[in-house]
Amino acid sequence: MPRRKYKEIGIDDSVFQERVVKLARKFKVDEKQFIKDQSRLLARDAARFTPPFAQFPDWHKGRHVGTKADLEMGEYAVDWDLRRIFAPISDKKAWDEFRKSKGGPVYRYNTIKAPGVITDAFKMHQWHRDHKRRDGRTKKIKNRNGIPWVPESLFYEYVKSQQASVGMAKASFLKASMAFGGKSSATPKIKRHLARTSGSGNLVKTGKGYDGHIRASAEGLYHLIRLLPHLRRNRTKKAEKRLEILAKKAVKSSGFKTR
Repeated sequence: MPRRKYKEIGIDDSVFQERVVKLARKFKVDEKQFIKDQSRLLARDAARFTPPFAQFPDWHKGRHVGTKADLEMGEYAVDWDLRRIFAPISDKKAWDEFRKSKGGPVYRYNTIKAPGVITDAFKMHQWHRDHKRRDGRTKKIKNRNGIPWVPESLFYEYVKSQQASVGMAKASFLKASMAFGGKSSATPKIKRHLARTSGSGNLVKTGKGYDGHIRASAEGLYHLIRLLPHLRRNRTKKAEKRLEILAKKAVKSSGFKTR
């Protein structure tokens, strides 16, 4: 079965939506606008809590999506991951070994030292794809003799090409947030992905009111799945707290006592 290139996540949780609707009606605010705002903020939170990050985001504060340190951590992770499945050697040695082995396994004293020497980016990509886990990270090859050799120059070119996609998963949720009217408050290296990433957000009219649907698709989203319940719960608490503050201000401005 062919491996799916991307992990797609949809945030349209019915429980979260019901709570948001109840809050809007409880505090008598514009239901459609309130749900739109909460969907925008939830998508932004999802972008913040999607890897990479140098330091786990603060649950209680923060609006900016990604930092320079976050992306550097992501680029480091890409390099480390690829070194688990490729063994870079000098270009001269790689080509000498490739010619000697005629594209087959590399032997030393009748023992296989490497399954072969990879000399082009397409085959590197195939090997990389076949040695990925469900979460997008690479599988560990326990036997060092099972790791193919690659010329250093080719290895670093491939690493750079993979690092160019760091931040794509964050951008997919940022794009969804922007679909609800959010701002592109993110580091430039994340915003550059907005044009080619897959992320969407839309309000759907239902018999019970409005639902905010958020969808994002990119490698790296797998890590967010376990955090989704916490993100929904955290966003609901913040929404209720904000509405209570606004309600108290409205009562105070009208001349009535709040206690």
